[in-house]
Amino acid sequence: MSASELLPYLLKVNGALVLFCAVYYLGLRRLTFFGLNRAFLLFALLFAPTYPLLDFSGWLARTAPRPAELLRLPAEWSGLALPATTAAPAATDWLLVAYWTGVVVFGLRLLIQLLAVRRLHGQSRPQELHGWSFRRLSGSVMPFAFWQTVYLNPNRHPAAEMPAILAHEHEHVRQWHTIDILLAQLSLVFYWFNPGGWLLRRALHENLEFQADYRVLQARPHDAKAYQYSLLHQSIERGPTNEIVCHFNFHLLKTRIAMMNTKPSARRQLLRYIAVLPLAAGLLFATAATNAAPTVAPVAGLSASIIDVEKEVPISALPPAALAYIVQQYPGYRLIGLTEVRANDGRNLRYKVQIAVGRRPTDVLFDEKGQPIQTGDPLTFLDGKRISKTALDKLDPKQIESMSVLKRDVALKAFGQEAANGTILIITKQNKDSPEVRDFMRKYGIVNTPASPAVEQLTQLVVSGQGLSTNDLQGRLLLVNGQEASVEKSKVATGQLQSVFVMDAEQATKKYGAKGAKGAVIIQTK
Repeated sequence: MSASELLPYLLKVNGALVLFCAVYYLGLRRLTFFGLNRAFLLFALLFAPTYPLLDFSGWLARTAPRPAELLRLPAEWSGLALPATTAAPAATDWLLVAYWTGVVVFGLRLLIQLLAVRRLHGQSRPQELHGWSFRRLSGSVMPFAFWQTVYLNPNRHPAAEMPAILAHEHEHVRQWHTIDILLAQLSLVFYWFNPGGWLLRRALHENLEFQADYRVLQARPHDAKAYQYSLLHQSIERGPTNEIVCHFNFHLLKTRIAMMNTKPSARRQLLRYIAVLPLAAGLLFATAATNAAPTVAPVAGLSASIIDVEKEVPISALPPAALAYIVQQYPGYRLIGLTEVRANDGRNLRYKVQIAVGRRPTDVLFDEKGQPIQTGDPLTFLDGKRISKTALDKLDPKQIESMSVLKRDVALKAFGQEAANGTILIITKQNKDSPEVRDFMRKYGIVNTPASPAVEQLTQLVVSGQGLSTNDLQGRLLLVNGQEASVEKSKVATGQLQSVFVMDAEQATKKYGAKGAKGAVIIQTK
């Protein structure tokens, strides 16, 4: 997870912890459904760090209609060769340093606590009393349970209190309460700065004591007062404690005794637990709503392609530099023909020369100035990772969110000489917002310029088959298959449309002169 994603993730997790903490303390803490309270607190500790990672945006995504068989290229990407800069650390960087420092400190704290229990285990010896097994300790140590073992020093307790103490600690063992405590402590390692995390840990410890007290008194109802007196005695003779174990008198004596004397909660109070359902659902869909975005329905069996428009021209149109190159590199050549190649938006002029050396025909490609262009595969990136042409051919078009091309000059600035044949940038739907894609765009200075609403409207009118009106064009030049056309020609039958491109006024003026002063709409049919 990148730094840019970590802070939003932490905000979501800690916001959820605070909400669950509020629900527990305001509505559930005083209920005697200790098993359900335990389940609620465990659910809160597990759900909070998990739900931001779940993607339910597909449930909310809006699908735009796609009546025509057309895979439109997105708004063109601009590659910028940005100089390397050394920026001063941002405030978020210092926050991350502080966060990870806290994680390390509290992680070491947890490790020390675990080692302390291990040390006590090594110093203890197994023993049995009144049918209860435990490990005997020496010194001033409070009775406690950890994992499946009870630890205590029987010399510190009256013989009459030992059965109650052992029954209580073995109840912790029987119900595996150590798992709950370790989970709460691990949560504090990563969310040490959140009061909700500390309060939830306290609530969990407290509820486990309530649950153990309840089970002991159920089994020994006539010893209730003696049991409470033993608690009082233990609260007076305190000793060293450890937060990762279940102590016999871990929480305030008054709270535990009050809960023992509380009447069982009425069954109608179970309705309070239903609050967890809308709370969890609300958090899930709040996260999904931020990730959902309108998507374009894919067209089955349609392959992604970058369209070039070719037109035969007289051989006299060949730039002199290109002719000089052919004379030098292909002695004994014969010129067969010349084709002008342009992108469907009218830019990226190239010349494809058909020559024959002996009996073998050859195509040579030149740029607008007559410089030779290597006729190899373009440099291709998929979700920020370079891929081969073979991998590109195997890519399922339904997975593509966007595909764009960087022309030769721009590609060279961004990617160097390897991009002499241009660069194709493909982003899949699954990884469109991934940190790898964002890091790739940042590294190479790639900026996506979205199309304006007016351009989107014109494009959609052509795609839908409705065609354009004079009012829609607003003075723009209309070209269909390279020829100036009337608005009636903009209505293209379903399945016959290959591409549609809206050129801005500046580009259209450079290309078409005064006719393109207000822009141009270029339509290419199959």
